[in-house]
Amino acid sequence: MKRSALLLLVVTTLWLAACASAPTPQPVELVMTDFAFRPASFEVRAGVPVVLTLVNDGTVEHDFSILEIPVESVTAAAESTGEHDMRMSAMEIEPQLHASAAAGASNTLTFTPTKPGTYGFFCTVPGHKEAGMVGTLTVLAP
Repeated sequence: MKRSALLLLVVTTLWLAACASAPTPQPVELVMTDFAFRPASFEVRAGVPVVLTLVNDGTVEHDFSILEIPVESVTAAAESTGEHDMRMSAMEIEPQLHASAAAGASNTLTFTPTKPGTYGFFCTVPGHKEAGMVGTLTVLAP
């Protein structure tokens, strides 16, 4: 009886330690307008999940894209609305992170950055990047 109680105590302690060590996700809200991001830059921590809420306050579809960034566990709450085709925007490589939102809509992109650094983001809708729809994501060390 004592052996099973000790085993139960060890298993429970390990389970609680694992739950306690799971990092709390970092919420970030990014507002997309015609033609800017607010804020134009933001910071997150490496190794901690990011829940990025994209709010489109513009009158046309916008998106958030980062070409290259080391990440894991990437999910978007909604698929692209399909109003624009990234292949038509002369992009040579597919973005590592990408999510779009129709005018007046929102979308959520969840990801975990794995390497500190500074990464540029932009809207891939043709002409939007050139109109100034760009920003910077800084990933800080854990």
